[in-house]
Amino acid sequence: MTHERDTATVTGDRSRADVLTRLARLTDPDLDDHTRVVDIRAALDQLSGPALLVDLDGTILDVNDHVGRLGVERGHLRGRALWSTSLWDADNPAATLSPLIEAGVEGRAGQRTIDLGGPAPRPGRVSLTPISDETRSTAALLVELRSLADSRETDALIEATTQALAAAEDIFRAVAEHTSDLVCLHDAAGTFTYVSPSVRRLLDIDADSLIGTHPVDLAHAGTRDALVQAIHDAGRRGSEPTRFRHRLRHRNGAYRWFETAITPILAPDGTVRQLQSSSRDITEQRETEQSLIKQAFHDELTGLPNKALLLDRLSHALAVSERSNQPIGVLFIDLDAFKTINDSLGHHVGDTALSKVAERLTAIVRPGDTLARIGGDEFVMLCAGTDGARGATAVARRILDAFAMPFVLEGREIEIGASIGIATSMGSEDPIRIIDNADTAMYEAKHEGRGRFAIHDEIDQSLALERIDTEEALRRAVENDELRLHYQPELDLDSGRIVGFEALVRWQRPDGRLVPPGEFIPLAEETGIIVEIGRWVIKEACRQASLWRVYRTPEQEPVRIWVNLSARQLGDPDLVPFVERTIEAAGISTDEICLEITESALMDDAHAATEQLDELRRIGISLGIDDFGTGWSQFAYLQRLPLDVLKIDRSFVSGLASDHAAATIVAAIIDLAHALGLIVIAEGVESEDQLAVLRELDCDQALGFLFSKPREPAAFDQALDTN
Repeated sequence: MTHERDTATVTGDRSRADVLTRLARLTDPDLDDHTRVVDIRAALDQLSGPALLVDLDGTILDVNDHVGRLGVERGHLRGRALWSTSLWDADNPAATLSPLIEAGVEGRAGQRTIDLGGPAPRPGRVSLTPISDETRSTAALLVELRSLADSRETDALIEATTQALAAAEDIFRAVAEHTSDLVCLHDAAGTFTYVSPSVRRLLDIDADSLIGTHPVDLAHAGTRDALVQAIHDAGRRGSEPTRFRHRLRHRNGAYRWFETAITPILAPDGTVRQLQSSSRDITEQRETEQSLIKQAFHDELTGLPNKALLLDRLSHALAVSERSNQPIGVLFIDLDAFKTINDSLGHHVGDTALSKVAERLTAIVRPGDTLARIGGDEFVMLCAGTDGARGATAVARRILDAFAMPFVLEGREIEIGASIGIATSMGSEDPIRIIDNADTAMYEAKHEGRGRFAIHDEIDQSLALERIDTEEALRRAVENDELRLHYQPELDLDSGRIVGFEALVRWQRPDGRLVPPGEFIPLAEETGIIVEIGRWVIKEACRQASLWRVYRTPEQEPVRIWVNLSARQLGDPDLVPFVERTIEAAGISTDEICLEITESALMDDAHAATEQLDELRRIGISLGIDDFGTGWSQFAYLQRLPLDVLKIDRSFVSGLASDHAAATIVAAIIDLAHALGLIVIAEGVESEDQLAVLRELDCDQALGFLFSKPREPAAFDQALDTN
């Protein structure tokens, strides 16, 4: 037990009740002897007359300085029996004092008259008060001495004190009549003896009607115990106020929040004479606090719990799961292609869609479960007490069934899909790790085709470890010079000349294996490594363009190298300055490097992508859209974007010679592109029949295995020399 010593200077008499309280604390057996002696002496010195602290056998433990009035030094009294000192001028003081000691041991206070000793013997009064410890057992006895010769002065003092108390009560009432707070007086049990008129404004109740009633009659059931406990504590804490918050009933039946302080008013003997309470209406403050708490732990748009509250509830659910040995399930729900709604219909419609999604998911949540929105179009559902993966799977199926019905947004039906990842736990995992596991499973579901769910427990862990190893190796690929650029030529269909190259990155692993882009570019995109790889590709393409300059005369058009930009690169704020610096460092012109994007990359954030493309066009870079026809194929984008070239995806080109529908689609694309002033390049040309149809449809350029596979740059030196 720790003990803080009161080192404040005593500037006069203190409340006798305060002394009794301090002495009771000093009975703690854990206090060291030195601390006990010093603090007992300090407490006794607060009393205005001679006083002694004795044990239950009557042995003096310590005295205060006032005993010097009786001609006895403090040091001569400690350790002696109370009745065997020169404090008394009586033949047998033990006969008078022993019964007093015995009563004190039994917990009863008492007084005796006895002649006091000293330089001027005189009649006196001995008062004894038991000191109780924390168990309410008597631990020591306080003995106070007073000369009866001073009784008239004492009576006068009591009378003056009584008058002062009456005057103070009048002042209290005068102040209470004009305060805006609710100020009351109570008896020791808490019953109202006075209520300020402000109760009319605060609770619409007449003050006089409350006299003789108890505050508990007005208390809300949820805070009634706090009120009863506060009244009880106020009678035990000396002069310290008891503070608490509770609710009181208004006349209209509503409840108002109050912050109340109850202070005991003590009688001269230290007992509680009455209680005084002061209550302030904090209803509006409480509502503000609750609003702030809700904002801190709930999503503003949907009103659902946010990630902070989700983690708190997940931590609690895991603790319960570990004790009950019953698994929990976490479902990570991500909306499929949600950016398309924002881009095509506007963010206000997107917000409406998120709210409707939240409503539909809320209808699925069981009592006791938690649905949270953790950001963007991502939701997490915590299902406690599930039957492992089986129970979580059942919930996931209900969610997918619910999403099978279209959402009505501004009078039109819009289909919104969702991919779900499931993770389960028995309570032994970190909350964030479980959410990450469910997130990982969700990406597996998207990879499998979206609109479905995947379970983390079913994901091949060896593949996960291999993925981690591959990611680490890929991060070192640029630094270790393991990347290579291969080039595939693009031919002009009228002249047959090479007019450009498509740059294709390869990964040369340390074991010599050449990894095609399809095996590592998706991982690079997902992890963000693609930005670093993309910068390397641009630098290398610029370097190669400077080397191929020797194969053309000043009058010839430059052979352009096309480099693909990823969605993450389009989001890089340093993209345009980097391209500018790299072209200048290579000593080439902006005509020799062209950049292309896919439709899917454009859809991620069309507005930001358009701004980047405008800046690239401003510095003279030619721009193209790659794999046209595989994405959203929104022809309106072709008109709004600063494009120069459109590349038709190989999936349309492959059916040109045998599929009339494919030929019709390609013809329409070529006509539209030409109408917009775009050059059309067909990808994946593999046969003479396909080439013949493309020429017939007036396609401008083509590339494919019919002309050449992607090869190292040196393979085309001779072709460029004779081009």
